[in-house]
Amino acid sequence: MAARRRGVRGFDGAALRSARTSQHLSEEDLGRAARMPPALICAYEDGRRIPEWKALTTLADAIGSTVDELRPGHITTMEDLRCAAGQSQADAATTAGLTRSGYAMLENGHTRTLRREVAARLAASWHVDEDVVLRAHAATVHAAGEPAPVLEGAVLEGLASHFGISCEALLDLARTMQNPTERRTP
Repeated sequence: MAARRRGVRGFDGAALRSARTSQHLSEEDLGRAARMPPALICAYEDGRRIPEWKALTTLADAIGSTVDELRPGHITTMEDLRCAAGQSQADAATTAGLTRSGYAMLENGHTRTLRREVAARLAASWHVDEDVVLRAHAATVHAAGEPAPVLEGAVLEGLASHFGISCEALLDLARTMQNPTERRTP
């Protein structure tokens, strides 16, 4: 199994280069403005390195751009917002007033409903507008596809616990049963 590359998902080095050159900045100029070595700027632009959230935010600010402009075509998810805030899933769960698995289901789009008060707590913790959290959740749900009906929140957690499997495994099983064409044959 290949390890996931660290850094901001969806980052496009070519978009960084384009934004930098449109501002008539050299790699050295951007490096000075962002307090980064020009060689690192070059590595980001060439795709040899992927910046972490803090570095990407610094770069975007230094060239008068936004993080989303440096991630063209990428939908901002709840995971993106949480990572940008430097928060772990466990910390986000505590902030949201949810269990760790309950928050994970929300972040992965398996819980289709995000209560306003939970969105407000997360938004305050992540220093973004509540609507940004709601849009990120909607995008995550859309990307996750259709879950099995009524398998969300406490119902999902209770059933998974009863059967001694993870929530994700129970959802996979329910989807397989719901779509007979996807059933695996031994």
